[in-house]
Amino acid sequence: MGPNRELQELTNQPEAKDFLRTAFAWRGSVTPRVLPRVAATAVYSIIAVYIANQFPTYSLSITPFEYSGVVLGLLLVWRVNSGLERWWEARKIWGSIVNQSRNLALIGYGYSSAEQQLRQKFLRWVAAGPYIMRDSLRNDRHLSEVESLIGETAAQDTREAVHMPTYWGSQIVQLLGQLRAFGLDDFAFHQAERERALLIDAIGACERIRNTPMPLVLAIKARRFIVLFLLLLPIAFADRIGWMTPFVVALASYPLFSLDEIGAELQNPFSPRNLSHLPLTTIC
Repeated sequence: MGPNRELQELTNQPEAKDFLRTAFAWRGSVTPRVLPRVAATAVYSIIAVYIANQFPTYSLSITPFEYSGVVLGLLLVWRVNSGLERWWEARKIWGSIVNQSRNLALIGYGYSSAEQQLRQKFLRWVAAGPYIMRDSLRNDRHLSEVESLIGETAAQDTREAVHMPTYWGSQIVQLLGQLRAFGLDDFAFHQAERERALLIDAIGACERIRNTPMPLVLAIKARRFIVLFLLLLPIAFADRIGWMTPFVVALASYPLFSLDEIGAELQNPFSPRNLSHLPLTTIC
């Protein structure tokens, strides 16, 4: 089992029916990634309380934080929703890849009177398509599953192509031409060509999602707002709750850091390094 597949099994588990089991789940959660930031916030809060005790005449009102906290929450929710929209769009695209691959295989295999060997070769190339698309999106050229489908030589030619999905599409075009010479009528041929074109469109749409990150200005403002909010919050709490401030601020920082991290994780739903990435191997 390769490292990508192992990581996929760790991060794409179904939601447990048990409420507490899901609530305290560790694997697949952003908690391990944000805990160092939460701990740093707590340490800073301890220092802030100590300094505030040395200068008791200086304090901040809690009222501005009540309003700014709402604005910050809305900003982070919008960031998460933007990432979730990208994730769900990618999932719908991969659903169409599955359906179009099935249609292409059925047309090429069922409407041609070519010899069995040629039709089987066509089926294997169609089945290899999603794996090639997956590895292309992950910048991975191992093509281990593809090699078992189309052979070592063809897999090596695919690896050496500048754009692997386009090379795959060119091979499908050639095979459709051969099938047409053996009884694939014009209607079936044009329908197969339509499915092939939609598959190329689908990989282009996935590349658009992968290659177009969320606007940097949004990430900068959201994280700058979090930093300013958490830098000033302990000062406002220090003269009110004293040494409980680090605990309260750490508790407040946890959802803020978590929402920010979730928004970042959902931006690239194809990478196995990201939490809750699409289970592309299972789909393929």
